[in-house]
Amino acid sequence: MLADRGWQHRDVTDDHPPLRAPLGVRGVRWLDVTTRVVIVLALAVTPVHVLETAGGAAGWLSLALSGAGFVLVGPRPRLALVLVAGAPVLGALLGAQPLPLWTVTCFTAFLLTLRGTSGLLVASVVVVANTAATFFTSWTFVVETNPEVAVAPFAGLAAAGAGSALRSQRQYWTALEARARDALASRQAAVDRSVAEERVRIARDLHDGVGHRIAVVSMHLGAAEVHLPPGADAARADVTAARGAVQQVLRETQQILHVLRVGADDGTVAPTPGHERIPALVEAFVAAGVRVDADLPDLSRSLPPEVSAAAFRIVQEALTNAQRHGTGTVWLRVALADAVRIEVVNVRAARSAATGGGHGLVGMRERAASAGGRLDARADGETFRVRAELPAVPAETEVDA
Repeated sequence: MLADRGWQHRDVTDDHPPLRAPLGVRGVRWLDVTTRVVIVLALAVTPVHVLETAGGAAGWLSLALSGAGFVLVGPRPRLALVLVAGAPVLGALLGAQPLPLWTVTCFTAFLLTLRGTSGLLVASVVVVANTAATFFTSWTFVVETNPEVAVAPFAGLAAAGAGSALRSQRQYWTALEARARDALASRQAAVDRSVAEERVRIARDLHDGVGHRIAVVSMHLGAAEVHLPPGADAARADVTAARGAVQQVLRETQQILHVLRVGADDGTVAPTPGHERIPALVEAFVAAGVRVDADLPDLSRSLPPEVSAAAFRIVQEALTNAQRHGTGTVWLRVALADAVRIEVVNVRAARSAATGGGHGLVGMRERAASAGGRLDARADGETFRVRAELPAVPAETEVDA
């Protein structure tokens, strides 16, 4: 009956195929791997160059520094930048040819900016280092005498700029996908809410109108059965059958009311993300290029639904803010004891130092308040810190205790 009246439930997101990222975004991992392979090959052929040019100890020392810097790209990116950029400078000062190593420096600059190191910092260090390395080979800036001095600085600048641009594009696309998902989820929630409100209205009308009248008819049939004179067996059987049919209709009406109020397809509605999905959320941000240092406890403990959802959404919004307005590593700490305590700290990017709170911060405070907790978000010098505390047990449980 409900299907005939247009009650088929349809997910509005079915009409929207998933967004397809540009090739530059989808190929970031392959660029990372390819750049590493190129650097390894460049380091592998450098010993041949050292032997051919009689670079001696200076060549081997600069090669060792460059190799050590490449190894530290992941765990210590800034130290890696210093070692890789300084290796050709040291080699040139000691008499070795810096050409292969400043090539390694350019590719490493691209890799570092692609992985999240500040493009301005990398470009500044690499340009200065490449200029110095090429200058020390002939002690002149005259292009006719030393053509490399005109190429090396701009090569380093281009490499750092390309890596930074690809990383910015990836971050922009990640934020765009998140906004698209939120918009579709909000639209779906509005549709579901409208359907639920209409179901409740129909259920109320059935309960207050039809249900009441059916109950009255059943009562009158019962009274008629009592008032029948002796010997009216045929009439008594008919009244009894009619009363049983009315009671059956009443039971079926109650079932329809239950379906309208609860919904027959509850299993098809995706549950609200809870705190137990925070590790998967962190992994998603890491996969998108955000460096997250997470300290997470065992999150299998059950929490009130509103607290669980608020914890997930607060961590999600705090990491999103750190990705959009911060730089470097994001520190995330979640503690679960008598209360759920969340702390997210990130270094503010220079461009966002003067920006104020936005809708994201307001939304986080409202989520914390709706769950009976509190949230504090503020800038502390060069860092931005978000602290939230949510009750780990329902309010009525705390009162009973």
